[in-house]
Amino acid sequence: MSVMKKRTSLLAMVLMMTLLMLTACSGNNNNKDAASSAPASESASTEAPASTETASASTDASGYPELPRDPITLKVFVGGSNANLNGEWNSSIAKVIKEKFGITLDLITGDDVKEKTLIAGGDLPDVITTGGSVGALVDSLIQGGQVIPLDDLITKYGPNITKNTPQALEIMKASASNNTGKVYFLPVRVNKASPTPTPLLTALAGFYTRWDLFKAIGAPVMSNEDDFLKMNKELQDKFPKTKDGKKTYAFSAWAADPFPYIISYPFSMGYNNWTANTSISATTGEVVDNYIAGDGVFWNGIKFFNKAYRMGIFDPEGFTQKIDQYIAKLNNGQVFNSAASFWTGGNDLIANTGNDNAELQQLPGPFPGYMALYTKDAPGGNLLGPARAITKANKYPERTMELFNYLSGDEGGRLVFTGVKGVDWDVVDGKPQLIGKMANPSDPGYNDYGISVGTLPAPVLNKISNLHEAWTAEDGFPLDLKLVINPATITKAQKELAQQYGADLYPGQVYDKLVKEGKAVTDSKYFAFPAFVKQLSEPSQQIMVKADQYFLANIAKFIMAKDDAAFDAAKKKAIDDFTAMGVDKAYAEFHKLIDDAKEFVKANNLGE
Repeated sequence: MSVMKKRTSLLAMVLMMTLLMLTACSGNNNNKDAASSAPASESASTEAPASTETASASTDASGYPELPRDPITLKVFVGGSNANLNGEWNSSIAKVIKEKFGITLDLITGDDVKEKTLIAGGDLPDVITTGGSVGALVDSLIQGGQVIPLDDLITKYGPNITKNTPQALEIMKASASNNTGKVYFLPVRVNKASPTPTPLLTALAGFYTRWDLFKAIGAPVMSNEDDFLKMNKELQDKFPKTKDGKKTYAFSAWAADPFPYIISYPFSMGYNNWTANTSISATTGEVVDNYIAGDGVFWNGIKFFNKAYRMGIFDPEGFTQKIDQYIAKLNNGQVFNSAASFWTGGNDLIANTGNDNAELQQLPGPFPGYMALYTKDAPGGNLLGPARAITKANKYPERTMELFNYLSGDEGGRLVFTGVKGVDWDVVDGKPQLIGKMANPSDPGYNDYGISVGTLPAPVLNKISNLHEAWTAEDGFPLDLKLVINPATITKAQKELAQQYGADLYPGQVYDKLVKEGKAVTDSKYFAFPAFVKQLSEPSQQIMVKADQYFLANIAKFIMAKDDAAFDAAKKKAIDDFTAMGVDKAYAEFHKLIDDAKEFVKANNLGE
């Protein structure tokens, strides 16, 4: 805390100025993309020495010195489990980047264990991301010189980053710099709330249930989680097999990943997952210690899945299968609930079931939480979950920063989230609109097309762009034009759900009404303190890694407990084991860091 206090007055002044700037500019949120005025053809044809990264003395239309355009390859660790993305990226988006900047992206996928192995072995890619437990290595990465400071690069080649995300830079200096006051990591998904919030198409995560089957059993009224479990049992009993004879289950999961357990139930109850194995209340900012709070939202969620298992509606393969198998089961109709809005079944589910209203949707009633329902303030973005850094192995840091900058402006951001201008979107009648195949999500080949463009399954480059897909561009529309509510692209299931619950067009309208009536919650409130919470000490970080390993190794025991007494005994043993590991002490350290951050925020009038 002492180092933070030494910088208090200066940092506070900068942050207050940026907050005032953000407020003053709310009516015209985004300044013009500083890199957008140079046509792609000019950028692609710019000649420069083929073997140097030194900028020429001239400047281009972007306002910074011209850089070479000779072909180079950047190895980027993007994480995730999609092995199809490994290697040279050949999407339409990648081709635009290659044409514009001469950069080929060589993607590396895998979990945080793989990334940590690369780091420990010195086999560094050009760009790393701090997903999962890699976020705990921030200080050691800086101390070891494995990542480079970005301040000078941002000053020279990052006008969009400076202009659009000034507070994020200050937050990273304060919270992820090993007390150096420099920027080493750039967060993703920075966003600003709209002055007139409009509900998005749906909420982000929770339980998303087969609408067609729910409607087929009469769309019963539900008011709590037991009603929801009972309804799912009825679904499974009435629809025990898929069209091709496979056994169905209401719920499933996948192995070696806490996602199903830290997302679906907590989000449904109005909590976001947070760092250091905690959950944070969307309405109060309360921080819950997942592993040792026996009556907290995390363990309540494990008990929910235990109830489901005992009812025979939890897929036993959920403990061993891979995420690709989980998604395949959702898409072929074997599993009736997904954990997030990006797994709705799509056209594959419609084709495999023969039901034109087959879609996974969040059902109103049983749970209070509808998270990420509105565009909200996120000046620090996702902080370290993940952020990205340029490593010492990178021979082209200037060109890498130029790419970061492009993707963090209107032009590049629209490319990342919507696709290629003139092919996937264009300005029609003075407004940016989806065109071509991107405008027809009901087409059977839509998912395959999105993958070929690079906007699906989830945009790869959202991990190296500063901005959120809902960021309002200068034209007044989100970077991701798929977020624009278009009556022509609302699916049958979405419209049916809306009208079932008193709205006229799409599910977000239903959830919006519940929130405004005080019957539901969302995470529209911005809490400043999480951005200033320091990293745990290295010993505490290692304790948390061991705790994660313990939980994932024992999750089947908790969920498969034969009755309430057995579940309570397994939970008690787990909490005792966590305590023996020192998890309680690591949490105590983390809460002290939270208190320090809150003190700093309060002392500098930065919010809550």
